[in-house]
Amino acid sequence: MARVVRMVDLRAGVELCTDSPIGRVQQALAGLGPEEAVAVWVKGYADEFTVTAWAKRNGYAVLEVHREGEEARILLGMSP
Repeated sequence: MARVVRMVDLRAGVELCTDSPIGRVQQALAGLGPEEAVAVWVKGYADEFTVTAWAKRNGYAVLEVHREGEEARILLGMSP
């Protein structure tokens, strides 16, 4: 089980298509170790899809998606 070492909260409703939110996720993932994870909080399915699709396209693993109502916590880590 990966240990969460950083958190990014994107629930403020900022448009995910801009560079800033995904850039924040990318910055949090920089230097991540093999047993470490970043927790990304999003609001809405579209934002969840954007973050998970970006992570997969860029070689990161989606370790877990936990939904709480319309919010979700996505755990991202290094791909094996």
